[in-house]
Amino acid sequence: MNFAAFPGRHGRLVVLCGLSLLLHLLVIALIDMRITEPPPFDGVPGLAVRLVEPAPSAPAPVPGPAPAAEPALSAPTPALTPIEQGPSTAAPAAAPLPATPAEGAEPVQMPSRYRVTVPPSVTLSYEVRTAVGPEGEARLAWETDGVQYRLALDGIAGSIESEGGTDDAGLAPTRASYRQGLGRAGIAFDRERATIVLESLGRSLRDMPGSQDGATVLMQLSGIGLADPDQLQDTVEIYVARASGAAVERYRVLGKEQLATPLGAMEALRLARVAQPGELLMEVWLAPGQGWLPVQLRTTAPDGSTRTQALKGIQRVPAG
Repeated sequence: MNFAAFPGRHGRLVVLCGLSLLLHLLVIALIDMRITEPPPFDGVPGLAVRLVEPAPSAPAPVPGPAPAAEPALSAPTPALTPIEQGPSTAAPAAAPLPATPAEGAEPVQMPSRYRVTVPPSVTLSYEVRTAVGPEGEARLAWETDGVQYRLALDGIAGSIESEGGTDDAGLAPTRASYRQGLGRAGIAFDRERATIVLESLGRSLRDMPGSQDGATVLMQLSGIGLADPDQLQDTVEIYVARASGAAVERYRVLGKEQLATPLGAMEALRLARVAQPGELLMEVWLAPGQGWLPVQLRTTAPDGSTRTQALKGIQRVPAG
């Protein structure tokens, strides 16, 4: 064995170990220097990076209940309160009216529907009298084919001409004309748009199912009696358009009477239109034995004076 070579190899191993140790120390020193003295970023310190993170007071929106700070928006009168309570009653019925309401009229409720049978064509002639005595004559001319109609009324209820048809609420006027002095005032019923146009006043009113004019209201009452007399109890309500406006007219059923007319005695059901103070009171007598036709009308003025038109003749048109 050559022992002379051992020291040489051992020496080289010691040298390599020393170099390795020295290299490790140098690496450790470099790492320590990088940790203790990091090179700065250009212009912005490391903490500036944290400023772009979302602030705790403004978290990203997430589905679910409102954040705790939301109650600060509450007030004694919440902003949503008017919407929750609904629209103002100045425009009745839930939604704004498509037309101007009648003067001084309160929001109205649609009258109950009645079953109606169209009365057959007929011409009625009347005698007009006051407390003093006879005053003249009146006339009601009703012409219909069961669907379309024409009506002319001239008497104590005024001079009115009307034409139209029928629908599921009974008579359905399309036009009416009222005599006023030397002229006439027209009204038009636009059933599709649910409006009534007062042509002489340049105004539009709301229409309602079953609406009538000042002449057809008489024949509508007759048709209600023809369809089912039991409907004529307590109060009958009908929406009526006249030259100056439209409103629900209420006719109180006062009961049956034995009526004396120029045509003879007949049983009739008496109805009285409810009038406001200062208004003209109108009463109507419908005769079951004459097809529920209006055989007598009476008006009472605020001063108590009366005018009555009583049936004196019936001219019926033969069927077919």
